Amino acid sequence: MPSSYYFIYNPRSWNYQKNCLLQPIPSSAMGAAILTALDIFQGTPAQAALQPRAVVQYFGFLYVYNAAQCPMEAIHGRPSLWHNIISAGTIGYIGVRTGRFGVPFVNPMMLQYQYGIRPEVVAFGIYGGIAGILAGALGGKSF
Repeated sequence: MPSSYYFIYNPRSWNYQKNCLLQPIPSSAMGAAILTALDIFQGTPAQAALQPRAVVQYFGFLYVYNAAQCPMEAIHGRPSLWHNIISAGTIGYIGVRTGRFGVPFVNPMMLQYQYGIRPEVVAFGIYGGIAGILAGALGGKSF
């Protein structure tokens, strides 16, 4: 096996980490464009949706979601579905905690009232679960 194999496919190598941090840039830009278009199609005024802050925020969160998995891959030694779940869950937690995101699919105030579960924790579960389903079913990742 050539020595370059080690540096390209070993998650602990510098080249792997560099590629891991650079590869999400184009897909994050494409995702930000798609999410901005969805905002416009859902009725957000185009001038509000096309504000640089909104587009950069989408780009930033998509990039951080992907880039946060790089150190986890280096520690674990391989890509794993857990990395997607933890990365998305953490971003969901921070987003709800700072007031930038809402919690999809459930009413977090009802869960807080009835069971004492804070909305940030519900967001971690929902966003992590969505990423886990997408990465597992569509991405073919395993635990």
